Amino acid sequence: MNSSRTRAVRLLTGSAAGALALGALALVPAPATAAAVPDQTRLTTATQADPGAPAIDPARTFAKPVAFKKATKTTTVKNSKQLRKAVSKANRRTGTDKIVLTSNVRLKQGGGKGNGPLKGDIDVTDDLLLLGAGNVIDAKRVDRIFDVTSGTRLDLRNVSLVRGAPAAGESGGAVRGTGATVIARNVTAANNKVTGDGASGGAFFNDDGVLRVKNSTLARNSAVRAGGAIEANAGATRLDNTVMTANEAGAAPGNGGAIHLSGDGKVTVKKSGASNNVAAAEGGAFWNSEGGIFLVYSSSFAGNSAGGAEADNGGGALYNDGGVMYVVTSDLTDNSATGAAGSGGAILNNLGDLTVESSRMIGNAANRAGGAVEANGGTTRVVDSVMRANAAGSAPGNGGALHLSGAGDVLVSGGRVVDNTAALEGGGLWNSLTGTMEVAQVKVVGNTAAGAAADNGGGGLYNDGGELLVRGSELDSNTATGTAGSGGGILNNAGLLTVVNTTINGGSAPRAGGAIEANVGTTVITRSSLEENTAGPTPGNGGAVHLTGAGSVVVTASSFGANSATAEGGALWNSLTGTMSIERSEIIANTASGADSDQGGGGVYTDGGDLTITDSVIRDNSADGAAGSGGGVLNKQATVTISASSLTGNNAVRAGGAIEALEGSTTVDDGTVLSANLASASPGNGGALHLSGAGTVDVTDIRVVGNVAALEGGGLWNSAVGTMTVTDSFFSGNEAQGVLADNGGGALYNDGGSLTVSGSTFESNSATGTAGSGGAVLNNQGTLVVSDSVFSGNDALRAGGGIETSAGSVTLTDVDFDANTTGAAPGNGGAVHAGGANTVVYTGGTVSGNDAANEGGGLWCSNSGSFTATGIAFSANTAPDGADVYHQDPATPPTTSTCVVNGTMVPQGSGLPLAP
Repeated sequence: MNSSRTRAVRLLTGSAAGALALGALALVPAPATAAAVPDQTRLTTATQADPGAPAIDPARTFAKPVAFKKATKTTTVKNSKQLRKAVSKANRRTGTDKIVLTSNVRLKQGGGKGNGPLKGDIDVTDDLLLLGAGNVIDAKRVDRIFDVTSGTRLDLRNVSLVRGAPAAGESGGAVRGTGATVIARNVTAANNKVTGDGASGGAFFNDDGVLRVKNSTLARNSAVRAGGAIEANAGATRLDNTVMTANEAGAAPGNGGAIHLSGDGKVTVKKSGASNNVAAAEGGAFWNSEGGIFLVYSSSFAGNSAGGAEADNGGGALYNDGGVMYVVTSDLTDNSATGAAGSGGAILNNLGDLTVESSRMIGNAANRAGGAVEANGGTTRVVDSVMRANAAGSAPGNGGALHLSGAGDVLVSGGRVVDNTAALEGGGLWNSLTGTMEVAQVKVVGNTAAGAAADNGGGGLYNDGGELLVRGSELDSNTATGTAGSGGGILNNAGLLTVVNTTINGGSAPRAGGAIEANVGTTVITRSSLEENTAGPTPGNGGAVHLTGAGSVVVTASSFGANSATAEGGALWNSLTGTMSIERSEIIANTASGADSDQGGGGVYTDGGDLTITDSVIRDNSADGAAGSGGGVLNKQATVTISASSLTGNNAVRAGGAIEALEGSTTVDDGTVLSANLASASPGNGGALHLSGAGTVDVTDIRVVGNVAALEGGGLWNSAVGTMTVTDSFFSGNEAQGVLADNGGGALYNDGGSLTVSGSTFESNSATGTAGSGGAVLNNQGTLVVSDSVFSGNDALRAGGGIETSAGSVTLTDVDFDANTTGAAPGNGGAVHAGGANTVVYTGGTVSGNDAANEGGGLWCSNSGSFTATGIAFSANTAPDGADVYHQDPATPPTTSTCVVNGTMVPQGSGLPLAP
């Protein structure tokens, strides 16, 4: 660290003998607490209540200003010789003397002996008032102009002090005060300089005394060590309505281009301006010490720069090296940290306590980090302020507006973070591995992070492993623009991110996480809204939220609307090793556009990690890729539980209008409703839910209503190697539209796997394709077990108004079929149609009021299978052949089949009703 306190603690050139006793400073009293800052401040309630707010010890004291007494003698002077003699006489008289300049003075070396006022600089040892009318005192680089001793007050008015230059190694180019009081009103100090090792204070050097500058200009002054215009070594310094421009500190080390404070002093700057000042290392305009208090009110800083090359160098306008610094109602514009790793384009807070309130930081830049503000540890508060169009460059370029390094605390409360850019991470704000950052009631808009790697990005905010709390804020149109950039709004990199009562809208990232990318870590989203965010196209996962790695995401009482991903997870995407929980939330009108069959998940995608969805609404989401699946949810190979939720109006091109389960374990229960979902024409299976591979699906106490599949399984679809269990559920109004004989299954389709149904009701489901079969259930060569269930009012055009089964194994126990029907193509098995080499065992139940357009109003047995029905009550079934039961006509060549109903063998080709 290029810290003046470590390089040269007290580089003084005179003694402190006769220093004043320390007491409270009358001109600028020290505040007792953070909430009692001088009345020029207006700290917000949030800041005042912050338990980490800076404490300014009321016991801390500063040098008292010497009382200014009425002048006892007035002398008029017009040249150097007269000025020296007048000061010499004033020093010998008791009381205050007044000297009036009537012309410009070119200070000559003088002919006196020793170091008094008659030779070299002009020593002031007794109170003096020097008045001019805009006159110039030009030292011609012979020496400094005034040297004021301890206990003395010098009051300068309406004069210009130019070209002061003491001997090498001495401080204070124009005026040095040692334990003295120096007042400068309407003064111009210009082109003064100090040279040599340790030389500080190009214009003024306040050594443990009092310096007040008012309505003045400090321009083009320079110092080798620090304080291009003013060096304050302890004591108290105040500037009002003063302009500081083109002053310079450099390069040993070069801190505080305009003002530098060393030690336990205090500096107050009010209604002043600092522009185009330069520091070789730190604090282009102002630099505050470890023990210092630096207060800035209603001031402006423009075009200042700090050139330090290290990561803790910089602070283009202001540098706080461990002390307390307030910046209130001020503007910091176009300042820069230009060193190779320079940080804090406007402000660098190095292990100190910084508060910026009601201020604007615009167009500042830093090469390394913190385009506007760099916080290296310490405590930093930015309250009701604007950070706009600041930039962090390419070394590496983190925190376009604000960057926290190390174990510090940052509060950004109120205000706006707008249009900032970072070459790598955190276009707006960046939090460290060990840092704590709170963003409260802030608008974060239009910021950009351009890092190209998968863990780069965070267009609005970046959390690099620390704790980041975002509450009551608005994040809008932030972007991660790098090739694989992630987290358009926020990137949480292995940290703890909590988002509460916040909106994140219009964010975008090429890779993943249009609103939020969570790379491992823990991400908590509560009572927040994430809308119209986008991820893509490389690959484009998690339009709103994406989790990478073994992290966790917890979502509560939040909403996700109109987000989109070019591949997977239109709203949320969970990793192979992640954990995601969604509770009491709404996921509405999101889109995933991946073209492959394992892509999609218009609402939510889980790539293998556990996913829990509870008491939530998943509505009108879409997987619209060529073979996109899982309009609402896609479970690739994970454990997924969906409880007490509603999945409505979702759609997928390939399969799983509401839910696609490729493998893994999927549980849907506790009153969940799957309604009006659609699997469209490629091929269009599982209008509500589709299981593709060797996974398991368990549904309990759910309602499956009004879903549509373009081919098979209007409600649920089970794979050839899948296991599906349906318990205590209700299916109504679902439709499968496939036109072939093995298409259909209005409510359920089992494509060769194991399907078990118990305690469920199937009502008014239909297979509407030209040869569609299985109005409620189609079992295609699989194992179907149904118990304690009711099939009522279901219909199919071809066969099996209630159940169609082909070449599989079916067990029905205590199942009732009522008013199910088949159409005329050909119209067989009003309740159950068993085609092919089936084995059907039906025990207990009623078959009543069913109708077939051709054969078997109740049951239809194939001529190549085995059908045994026992304890079945038949009534009011109708069909041209076999009102209750029909056994298919003999095949050619003949085949063996069995159709036994209530102990009676029904011959092939027989369609007679049977007695109970």
